[in-house]
Amino acid sequence: MYKYDFGLSFAGEDREHAERIAEILKAEHIRVFYDKDEQAELWGQDLYQKFQQIYGRECRFFIPFISANYVAKRWPKHELKQAQARDIKSDVEYILPVRIDDTELPGLNETTGYIDLRKTMIEEVAQLCLAKLV
Repeated sequence: MYKYDFGLSFAGEDREHAERIAEILKAEHIRVFYDKDEQAELWGQDLYQKFQQIYGRECRFFIPFISANYVAKRWPKHELKQAQARDIKSDVEYILPVRIDDTELPGLNETTGYIDLRKTMIEEVAQLCLAKLV
């Protein structure tokens, strides 16, 4: 069993999207890894190793919020690497990409299905997340 149903990965500049999804899913009693909710637990820990554990083993699904900001930042790249290592061993889709802009995410095939926030409301994305858990 997983500690979290969804692990959210995003650049700080895109936090508003992740925060809104986290709020909606938590209201439905879904277990979400959203860093702000875990500040006390993360405080003082080696985050490199902790995020390796969270995104590599503890989440049922990984949701990267893809943007130019995401691709430019070190922490999202680290989180993505952990998810990709997990994904290669998985028999089900683990990485559920959400696009904020047209930035290409290295290591994610162009044929991978994604949700585009420019065309889909955040509430709809949350409903799609719930559907993945069925």
